[in-house]
Amino acid sequence: MKNRKKIRLSQCMIVKNEEKNIRRALSWGKDIVCEQIIVDTGSTDRTVEIAEELGAKVFHFEWIDDFSAAKNYAIEQASGEWIAFLDADEYFTEVSVQKILPTILKVEKGGYNGRQIVAIATELMNIDKNGRPGVSGHQIRIFRNTPKLRYKNRIHEELEFAGHTAYDVFDARKDLTIYHTGYTKEAFEQTGKSQRNLRMLKKELEDDPENVEILIYLGDSYMTDNSYDKARESFHEALKYATEKEDIPVKGVLRSASMLLILYARDYMPEQENTVREIYEKYQEIHSDHPDADCYFGAWLYQNKSYEEAAGHLKAALDKFKRYKGDVQVYMSANLKMVYAQLGDCCRRQKQYEDAVRYFTMSLGVDRYYTEALVMILNLFKREEGESDTAAGTWTLLSHLYNMSSLKDQMMILKGAKLASFPVLEERIYGVMPEEQRRIVKEALAKKTEEKKSADQ
Repeated sequence: MKNRKKIRLSQCMIVKNEEKNIRRALSWGKDIVCEQIIVDTGSTDRTVEIAEELGAKVFHFEWIDDFSAAKNYAIEQASGEWIAFLDADEYFTEVSVQKILPTILKVEKGGYNGRQIVAIATELMNIDKNGRPGVSGHQIRIFRNTPKLRYKNRIHEELEFAGHTAYDVFDARKDLTIYHTGYTKEAFEQTGKSQRNLRMLKKELEDDPENVEILIYLGDSYMTDNSYDKARESFHEALKYATEKEDIPVKGVLRSASMLLILYARDYMPEQENTVREIYEKYQEIHSDHPDADCYFGAWLYQNKSYEEAAGHLKAALDKFKRYKGDVQVYMSANLKMVYAQLGDCCRRQKQYEDAVRYFTMSLGVDRYYTEALVMILNLFKREEGESDTAAGTWTLLSHLYNMSSLKDQMMILKGAKLASFPVLEERIYGVMPEEQRRIVKEALAKKTEEKKSADQ
């Protein structure tokens, strides 16, 4: 493979049954790396065949329930001065690829504040099956090829430099972004990651039952498995140990608190108010400029029907989200549409109608197929003078948000109009549909209505 720079960069990856991802995983680096190292841990599909076809060097490693062992084996096969270690469901954006070698060269030439840099931090953006961004954070996926730098932990492995997790890192998050697709619900169902992770994390806790990091990851896995009560237990344990021990990084406290607030906002339990407020206050004491605490505490207050207080926290979350420059993972980024919609509803309930429309519109700007926000704004508009007869103003607004010639968008508006009991808007949507399409849609909806009536009887 042609390397256009003086820097020799090896791309490394461990894989198992990744035939759906392997081509994309190997494509981003083909023009900038000196070699592509694939360590297969037992694939039964065409992963190995495709990797070899694309020119990768394939090695085999017997799986022993230890990601660090497999990754360290891959590192030992690499000959480059630097290593880029991504998973098969991750890839650098096209813009980032052009900046990788210049960034490494910059580090090689100047170091950082007179120190030798051993690793480079990149942004990592989780994206869903439709390519929409979700939770973001930073990861270290580019590092020097040195015997002093190896992975530790069986699962949720991290790099350790000669026995220490603290080492000099160059922050390249503004220039380098990795997209990650592997934590969608569909991906977990297809690969069985959830059960595998639970098994391995429990094994880790047998050796170290007070390990905050592992307890947090265990909570994550329970959430993926829809075991929310067990997830809460794990995060409470993590928060307990994180606040008791002096040597636990602040991120451990924040992560535990964030996930608990998310869970309590998801499954509203009024009797937990004191607990929720204590978690929020703990978060504020440690990292008051991070948006997640206000976001999910605001969401809990919204469920509690404390709309005025909820609005204050949701607005604070949005303000902090715009200004936040820290390196703690931001979960709010995956829920912006919810924040805008809940804030809009808070404004509506306080009769701040212009603000309500603005926030509902912003929610649909994030995701125009977000049913809750659409129904809320339609319920607001249909009460305006003349709208129940013509839907003229509503139609004008929706024309800016939707493609009225798209069947998908038409069906979305039709769904919202039915849920909001806005019949004149339904007729306007039918009016822009071709006659045959209109007939098919009406017949299908009528059939669905009859089936529902029969099921309810």
